[in-house]
Amino acid sequence: MKTICISMALFFAAAISANAQETLMRPESRRPVLVDDVNTERILNIRQHLRQSDLIEGLGLSDEQREQITKLQDEMQTKSNQLNSQLREKQDNLQILEAQKNVNMKAINKNIDEQSKLMTKQMKLQAEYKQKIRAVLNDEQRTRFDTMSRR
Repeated sequence: MKTICISMALFFAAAISANAQETLMRPESRRPVLVDDVNTERILNIRQHLRQSDLIEGLGLSDEQREQITKLQDEMQTKSNQLNSQLREKQDNLQILEAQKNVNMKAINKNIDEQSKLMTKQMKLQAEYKQKIRAVLNDEQRTRFDTMSRR
């Protein structure tokens, strides 16, 4: 009886584990979702667009405010995409530098410094974007925006 119970428990544990792994795999390629390098930027853009549309809907904006914020979003997305592509290029270059037979630490350190500068630019761009949106909003909308952005 114990053997049957133990074997059934192991069977269910294996079935649950296999089922859980199944949800993390894409059916067409059987690759983990997190390894999807090709669509990463597209997925991030979709997530960003959803956040931005929630922002627009949740604040009760006028038509003029919508136009201004949409214009700001487009500018932000363009600049952000440029910085992201530069950062990816630097990251790829770092991998190449680290994989060489004779490692040049000066080049690696320089590359890391360049990456940190790009990340700093991204953070400053996000802060500037947030302040530009706040400038478009009235006091009540600004309060709602601040509480939404904390979430």
